[in-house]
Amino acid sequence: MFGMTSAVLLKADPNQEPEPILLGGGDTDTVSEIQAKVGGHFDVVRRGAVDTSGKNASFEIVGYVHEEGKILNLPINPMATMLFEQNIHGDVVLVSATNPETRETDGEDYDLPSEFTQYLILGMYEEMRESLAFSKFVSSAIARAVRDNVVSADDANEFLQFLAKMDEKGVAMGTVGDLPEKFMGIIKKSIAHAMDIVTKEDDSE
Repeated sequence: MFGMTSAVLLKADPNQEPEPILLGGGDTDTVSEIQAKVGGHFDVVRRGAVDTSGKNASFEIVGYVHEEGKILNLPINPMATMLFEQNIHGDVVLVSATNPETRETDGEDYDLPSEFTQYLILGMYEEMRESLAFSKFVSSAIARAVRDNVVSADDANEFLQFLAKMDEKGVAMGTVGDLPEKFMGIIKKSIAHAMDIVTKEDDSE
């Protein structure tokens, strides 16, 4: 690792948006900088063939993650989990591993393309926030539907187990249309019940 590299820090806190950072510009070496950002010794996760520019300029992303994040029970990083499609714990430093001149990976770190940085901040971050908000709303609606005997506890538990398996694989819930028909029915019934409660409360005021 040498020189200054444009990177992005993905915080595990979903309320903090991605932060563009420079590596290699301080008084310490880059390894120490990354350790300071992720909170300890780090491991590497990779994802290839990323292209958000539409110019067929794919590149490989490298994420530096705390090597004992899971053991230390660091919080799940929702954006990194979506990006690398596996559970990632703690803060993550992102760089490109693709040489922009040769289009090859040679073991060095390179600047993240500016288009990708903008996508992380203006696109993916908002998508992640919407997904989390959707998940919380659906969970609350299902809990109320079970309490009011609109949805059976067995069906709700089956759905929650399905979501847990998706989470283990680092797959975001996304939208209702992405789910099996049975679970779509549970969600729609629960949401309809929640909306009916709100309507009745409004009418009683």
